[in-house]
Amino acid sequence: MINTTTSKLEDYKYLDNSNFVDVYTSAESPLKMSFYIEGVHCSGCLGVLEDIPSKTDSIKSVTLNMSTNIAEVEFSGADCYSKFPQLVSNLGYKAYPIRDSSDAKNIKKLENKDSLYRIGISGVCAGNIMLLSAAIYSGAEGIFRNNFEIINLFLSIPVVTYCSFPFYKNAYSSIKALKATVDFPVVFVVLIGFILSTYNLVRGIGGVYYDSITIFVFLLLVSRYLIRSLQNKLVSDTDLFSSLLKDNKILKYDTHTNNYEFYPISELKSEDLVKLERGHRVPVDGILLNHSAVFDLSVLTGEAIPKTVLENSDVFAGSILDSEQAELKVINTGIETRLGKVLDKVKESYEQKISFEGFGDRYSTIFTSFVAFVSISGFFSIANIYGAHEALKRIVSFVLIACPCAFVFILPLTFGLSLKSAVKKGFIIKDSNIFEKIRSVKNIVFDKTGTLTKGKFNIIKWDKENLSVDDLSAVMSIESKSHHPVARAIVKNLSLDGFKLSEVTDLENIYSRGIKAKVNGHIYEICSDDKSAKIYNSISAVSNCVSVIKDGEKLSTIYLGDEIKDDAFDTLNKLSRDKYDIYMLSGDRKDNVELVSNMLSIPTTNSFSGLTPEHKIDFIKTKKGSMFVGDGLNDAGALLNADVGVAVQGSAEQSLKVSDIYILRNSLSSVLEIIKHANITNSTIKTNTILSVIYNVSAGMLALMGYINPLLAAVLMPLSSVLLLGSSLVGMSKNKGGGLQTK
Repeated sequence: MINTTTSKLEDYKYLDNSNFVDVYTSAESPLKMSFYIEGVHCSGCLGVLEDIPSKTDSIKSVTLNMSTNIAEVEFSGADCYSKFPQLVSNLGYKAYPIRDSSDAKNIKKLENKDSLYRIGISGVCAGNIMLLSAAIYSGAEGIFRNNFEIINLFLSIPVVTYCSFPFYKNAYSSIKALKATVDFPVVFVVLIGFILSTYNLVRGIGGVYYDSITIFVFLLLVSRYLIRSLQNKLVSDTDLFSSLLKDNKILKYDTHTNNYEFYPISELKSEDLVKLERGHRVPVDGILLNHSAVFDLSVLTGEAIPKTVLENSDVFAGSILDSEQAELKVINTGIETRLGKVLDKVKESYEQKISFEGFGDRYSTIFTSFVAFVSISGFFSIANIYGAHEALKRIVSFVLIACPCAFVFILPLTFGLSLKSAVKKGFIIKDSNIFEKIRSVKNIVFDKTGTLTKGKFNIIKWDKENLSVDDLSAVMSIESKSHHPVARAIVKNLSLDGFKLSEVTDLENIYSRGIKAKVNGHIYEICSDDKSAKIYNSISAVSNCVSVIKDGEKLSTIYLGDEIKDDAFDTLNKLSRDKYDIYMLSGDRKDNVELVSNMLSIPTTNSFSGLTPEHKIDFIKTKKGSMFVGDGLNDAGALLNADVGVAVQGSAEQSLKVSDIYILRNSLSSVLEIIKHANITNSTIKTNTILSVIYNVSAGMLALMGYINPLLAAVLMPLSSVLLLGSSLVGMSKNKGGGLQTK
């Protein structure tokens, strides 16, 4: 349901009423409300709306999604929800409170209908004016000429007022935001043309240009509507959840044939029964119907070790089946799944302001300022030589061609295509700003355990005979509180013996050494042992010795082995070849770190051992232009402080809170793909910029010289959009290919 009251009343106090507050806010975020903003068009609109918090203490923040026109507004307190739509109304826009995206889509349909009304009215008026003007140009004189020009005046009034209103509003908003907008020259052409024509008509001296003005407004409205429709269509097609799935089909139980048949995943509904094979990624949230099955839950839990799930237990989308077969009853599908909601938030975050931020905003500001200056100065210069009529005709053509609308609207499309392509490759990019940041990366810093190594420790040797059942239970209870790979290996080993967990108190993490806690009145320490002799076997590249100490007395030693990842050497070799400086940080002891650095040819001066999380943060802060690759949970601080943070393992939901990029497959070669992906995206944007400048400048010069009339300019304007769209599609198609080249 859409609240249409806001379109009729300027008083929005009803929004402070608890009946409305309950509808438009949630229990989780009672001080946040979403609004659809009608009339958002350019960077000027964005600047004005997001500057609202500086004008009132009632509003903490405003975040506008330029792709959907939805503003997420956070208020300072209750009973002030009416403040935002009132301020928006004062700025010339209309804010509609919405509950979800379906409300926004319905309002957008009404807004599109209004745009079509403007196009229709301007088209009818311009068509009739052109017919009457044709008679005047053919030689009509006397009363006929005078009456035709008066009729043209009245026909042009709705075009100059109602149909041109969006241009006036956007220009006014941009002035308040102190930003250049493409509508400055548009408003100049419309107003100067109308005022000059009316002045000449009243004085009876000739030089009436209502035909040029009205056809200009009509063609500009049509071009913008088509460009905007194209952008909305392509951006709305970016379905990250579907992109994550390799297949678009799944075996679903058919009640008519009493057998499993292939069905489109998009057609699944709640209560459907589906069957999965080994290696398939689960496309739904569901309940397991088998007695048991093994799933890799790393995308959602961060746990690298596959887990056995029992009958009637929840299985979430994104998990990978690690046993032969599994049958599920569907609970949620698509963006309603747990992973779907995570990806939807990523897409939402990604779309925020990408239409005009960063490079696109700088380009459009500079170029529109140039267009405005040339339009105003060019009109007077040409009028002085060839007359006002010829000057107006040439400036109309120039503004139509030189308007950078196409580039500004194609920019978010390029980012959207890049986002979708990235998910298909196995990594999620949270923020479009990352593409520009990756270009300035010089240092790539890796965590050791779980990043360069597999992080799946195997226990090579353990003298358990020196530990009682209570001691072993205590060790398992303490290590179950830790997320470190060593702790996971110990818990996995002991869980096979069926030990029960005991109560753990006074838990203390000893950075770079281990963990300490009290269980059953005894103090246990499970810490690295530098003095014990190291053991290596054929499958383990790294050996860790861990001692179990009870009340200060050493009882047992655990020997664990970890392996270097299969693609680690090749990845680091290619990065070094591409002139990146490679660093390794670890909380592990020095001899293990040196062993890994020697195996991967990392300079010993670039390898650091015994580091706490705080030490890693300090190191990252001193290395400008750095990408940090690590565990989304254990390396949260370093990921947050790096210029580019890449999480290679851990829960996607938690990792994306602290990192910029999350790798769905725990593979180091994805780092190469990320750099390649960013370089192709940046290259595509650069190509679009060059094409846009060449096209607009060359065609604009021809228009100013009189070789392009307004009608031809209107045809050429959408062609620039087609040109840039083709450039984006060709450029981003390179991201679909294989190969791991970087720069």
